[in-house]
Amino acid sequence: MDLRHLNPASLRRITEKDVRPGDIRWLVQVDVEPAALEERWGAPEIAEDDFAEWLCFAFSPAPGEAFLLLRQVHDAPVDGFVLSVTEGLFSREAADRIVRALDTSGARITHVNADVGCGPAESED
Repeated sequence: MDLRHLNPASLRRITEKDVRPGDIRWLVQVDVEPAALEERWGAPEIAEDDFAEWLCFAFSPAPGEAFLLLRQVHDAPVDGFVLSVTEGLFSREAADRIVRALDTSGARITHVNADVGCGPAESED
């Protein structure tokens, strides 16, 4: 996917069930308020797994690619959301562009998966 085309207009909300858990991988932690995401993108889905209930915003920026923003509904261990992505979006550059494309005030990257490599801890706007 050409990341230059990743912008709010190219994002399409999808259901969490449209993304197979085995197809995604944790990329970064994003500090963003749930209310800010709701205001921009509508209500989150509530997803469940064996461990917890999750607030979930799922998007597809292009055919075959998807990303999820997840946060535990009850007693979230950290502020913000975990951003998990499909393989074609697994890069620091993609994470930065996704956060910008969310078009949500105050959203910023706070932690990066060590498998991504070195880089600054916060996205630059």
